[in-house]
Amino acid sequence: MICSAHFPTAILLCMLLVACGEKKKAPESSEAIHADSVISQNKMILILADVHVIEASMLLARNEGGSSKEMTAYYYKGLFGKYHISPARYDQNLLYYRQNPENYAKMYEKVIKILENQQSRFADTK
Repeated sequence: MICSAHFPTAILLCMLLVACGEKKKAPESSEAIHADSVISQNKMILILADVHVIEASMLLARNEGGSSKEMTAYYYKGLFGKYHISPARYDQNLLYYRQNPENYAKMYEKVIKILENQQSRFADTK
């Protein structure tokens, strides 16, 4: 179970890991992704928030000697099923939204607010 005292730290660590992760080559232009494949900004914000919760829980599990590639794959399969997207479509949209850093930063402000609200609700249930 995720301890509420470790939750903010785990979220911040995950965000740091994502920021420092392997850089993927961005598409040359916005035409690299078909218009019908673009995930709406609001939906992408929700997806990113869920990704950070998954990554935080996996990080905590690894720190406690647990977790596995199978468990990570299980959670991501659930995420992609929840939003009816494929991993490839997620990756394409991630690259697409990263092309505009100012807009991407604004999206992450909303992601952080979602995570803070979730954390607050979790703390209120204890």
